[in-house]
Amino acid sequence: MGILAKFIVVIVAIVALLAGIGMLLPRQVHVERSIVIDAPAATVYVLVDGFKQFNKWSPWAALDPNTTYSWEGPAYGVGAKQSWESDHKKVGSGSQEIIEVRPYEMVKSHLDLGKQRVATAQFTLSPEATGTKVTWGLDSDMGAGPIGRYFGLMMDRMIGADYEKGLAGLKTLAESLPKTDFADLAVTPGTVQSVNIAYASAQTSKQTQAIGDAMGAAFTQVVAFMKAHKLTRLGAPIAIYTRWDDAGCAFDAAIPVEQGPDKPVPPGAPVQVKQTYEGKVLKIVFKGPNTGMPAIQSKLSAYMAARGYESAGPPWDEYVSDPATTPLAELKTNIYQPVK
Repeated sequence: MGILAKFIVVIVAIVALLAGIGMLLPRQVHVERSIVIDAPAATVYVLVDGFKQFNKWSPWAALDPNTTYSWEGPAYGVGAKQSWESDHKKVGSGSQEIIEVRPYEMVKSHLDLGKQRVATAQFTLSPEATGTKVTWGLDSDMGAGPIGRYFGLMMDRMIGADYEKGLAGLKTLAESLPKTDFADLAVTPGTVQSVNIAYASAQTSKQTQAIGDAMGAAFTQVVAFMKAHKLTRLGAPIAIYTRWDDAGCAFDAAIPVEQGPDKPVPPGAPVQVKQTYEGKVLKIVFKGPNTGMPAIQSKLSAYMAARGYESAGPPWDEYVSDPATTPLAELKTNIYQPVK
């Protein structure tokens, strides 16, 4: 056998040996990193449940400012999907779609990385001292062939650093948000149509009794105005809060009406008529006395900050129950917050 033939045999033997070793390597590869964040689990969960805030902490977002993004499905939860396209080799093109969630505990996504195969990413949240431990993991099938399995040996080194950077960014963002825990807050996004209202404006301190007295007086004016102008009521009374700060609060006590008076209302009259906001809102159904409202508003503000919602106008309360005939614990109030 000639030297060349022997060389070829050796090369073939080495390739066969490497292929055999490769087939013994794990087909499934797992990479994970963890960090402790000084924030409620609800805040962290909301940041990873959906992609509206993703690029604020993603380790890849800053690599290519020219990356194009698109979104499909709901804003968050199962079915929320983000796709991207980039010429940067570390960003590439692909998509990620949420496929499973356990509120405040876990978010799992399917990753389609094109030629780089598919994978599953998962965020797991657990209590840690006064904060939340977040574990970001990746599971990938490296395929049936030996080449992919050899490549799998490098996955931890390749992905681990990115995950560490991303978790550090997530920590910075989460810890910059309000510390209020809103885990027990049920928020429903939706839209509302504008309606005509007759309203009287008032301002007072933030003391519960003072607000109640001012609101009672304002609604008395509105009812008298409606009676004098023979206006038909169309819905429950509402209070639109136009100011809420250390100095006190201001609001419009209003009642929806079918239409305004036949003649224009003088600008200086105590009761006016206008149309309400129309557009996107967040809705909360609150049950109990109005002394619990400030806590609900605090939780809603924290929720909005974590979800990335911006206010589109003053919030309002819709008083579904009649306080004169309903026990305090059973009072039902719908809270609406206009959002962009």
